[in-house]
Amino acid sequence: MRALLWGLVAGVCCAAPVAADSRKQEFSDFTTPLPVARGDRLVIGIVGGWERWDNPMRAIRRTAIAIKRRHLPGVHVETVENHSLELAEQLVQRAFDFNRNGKLEPDEAADAAVILYGQSLGGRAALRLSRRLNEWGVAVPLLITIDSFGRDSYVVPPNVRRAANYYQREHLYIKGAPELRAQDPARTQILFNRKLSFKDRDDVEAEEHSWLQRFFLDEHARVEYLPEVWEEVEKMIVEAARAPVANGH
Repeated sequence: MRALLWGLVAGVCCAAPVAADSRKQEFSDFTTPLPVARGDRLVIGIVGGWERWDNPMRAIRRTAIAIKRRHLPGVHVETVENHSLELAEQLVQRAFDFNRNGKLEPDEAADAAVILYGQSLGGRAALRLSRRLNEWGVAVPLLITIDSFGRDSYVVPPNVRRAANYYQREHLYIKGAPELRAQDPARTQILFNRKLSFKDRDDVEAEEHSWLQRFFLDEHARVEYLPEVWEEVEKMIVEAARAPVANGH
């Protein structure tokens, strides 16, 4: 019975974006200059489920657009689908390949800085990407996960300087990860693990989701429509993007 329910939920999550446009995200969809200038920062938002990376109705993409419109000097913002992390990895490698030799050298990685944020399966993907960047020696000034979903230890690697986590536990099956933990607390500050609640919040509805998605995803989908969350996410990203990056992890 549970397997049948999960299959139905997955179908509901996937049907709308697949029907809208089945074109797969490609590397050429990124607009970041290759390479960026030394000292520049890259912000990568990772969408959940099978949502498209460029869907402006989704909070991850909306936040990226809002940050882009600020025209912050030296800050490049992209979004990627959670099942296309190889594109994000290629982007980091090429964006900071300052000598254009086709690989990320240790000194180039030391000058790189990537801010990550993701929602649902995109939150788990952001954490996994941060671990890959740790292997490369790339600093992550800030990692934000929003109602992350999926099996993982949710242990944050030491290349992440600061991390924040939002989650809800009110959905029957899709419950966000309640805790990010630092692998090395001396190097990573967990800003908060903040529980969200929709009790007495009749004003929050998943208006841009189909009625089927609203029915099956309910609280998990409604996280998209908490303005106080996404305003804070944007503020934290902007502050991290503006802050000087100190080399050394």
